[in-house]
Amino acid sequence: MIYDVVVIGASTAGLYAAEILALHDKKVALFDRNIQINPDLRTYIITPGLERIVPDFDPNLIRHKTGSIHIQVGEEVKSIQLSAPDLIIERSQLIANFLSRAKKAGVEIYKESEFLGFVGGSKDGSIRIKVGENEKTIQTRYLIGADGVHSRVRDLAEMEAVPQVPLMQAEIELPEEWDPDVTKVWFDVNDSPYFYWLIPDKDNKAVVGLISAPRANIRLLLDNFLDENAFIPLSYQSGQAGMFSPRTRTEITLEGLNIYLVGDAAGQIKVTTVGGSVTGFAGARAAAYAILENKPYKTTLRRTTREMSIHYFIRSLLDQMSNQDYLDLLRGLSPGVQSFLSRYDRDQMRRNFWKLVFIQPKYIFLGLKLLFRLVLPRR
Repeated sequence: MIYDVVVIGASTAGLYAAEILALHDKKVALFDRNIQINPDLRTYIITPGLERIVPDFDPNLIRHKTGSIHIQVGEEVKSIQLSAPDLIIERSQLIANFLSRAKKAGVEIYKESEFLGFVGGSKDGSIRIKVGENEKTIQTRYLIGADGVHSRVRDLAEMEAVPQVPLMQAEIELPEEWDPDVTKVWFDVNDSPYFYWLIPDKDNKAVVGLISAPRANIRLLLDNFLDENAFIPLSYQSGQAGMFSPRTRTEITLEGLNIYLVGDAAGQIKVTTVGGSVTGFAGARAAAYAILENKPYKTTLRRTTREMSIHYFIRSLLDQMSNQDYLDLLRGLSPGVQSFLSRYDRDQMRRNFWKLVFIQPKYIFLGLKLLFRLVLPRR
């Protein structure tokens, strides 16, 4: 079997890359380990950047929209009205849609498949894949690893593992007094260096969730938060998110085969919010156009890498913060800062983040304090 491109993993990033390539007359095969490509439910909140990256995105996938973010630290709360609302989307529906798109574009889809590795000494890009009970040798010039945070492609290529953090959320009934236009986040560094959230969904439902440090008891933390706020869980959703690091490789060449990693397999995640839908789609597009235009992947990925690098820098500062620092940050949300955060969404920080210090000079002193802690860690 010979293909121009082989994709491992039916993630949204893998499916989108496969679709783009097939639409440009490449012979593409996608292999996924599942018998049925039907992932567990998980509610996503995604910025309008999704529609910039995927211009023909199906609006019927949008279950709900929220136009306001409320931020709470201790007892203090401030709000940001978004100029363009965030999109609430369910993961399994998103993957089903992009699976249909890939098939329509001509991608060959193989389920119940296991990537076995590379054919040593072949120099022709040969790989081994088990499809059902049959082992096949496949020749290709390009291999795209889109098989998630525990990527087998990454592992068998002997590339370092992607850093990970756990996330968990519970579906609840939306409280009667809750404005369905409002997403809310709570910061408490005693529980997590990240945050809790409540995201309204359709049908008067919502999800309440948490990202925690890797070794924390995330279920206990979330259950305690649910109890404190009188939220009753109806079901739970959980997973691991692969985190961006400037030291994480996203490509390698082995046995004459060009290997590109995308999505969670590449850690294409904004580490401030641990959101990866937009950056994952951007990584998929970058990998596809690296192949189509015969350019280095790092070149086509550069804009997305810069965006994620800004978030990595911001996260390095956030990790130094105390609850008092978060309170100072919240109190610094002047009308000018609120207008800035309304105008630029979380996927538009690359060119705009630095404007904040001119809008709110108090953030200069807070930033310098955090940089000092970063350079000279507290003992």
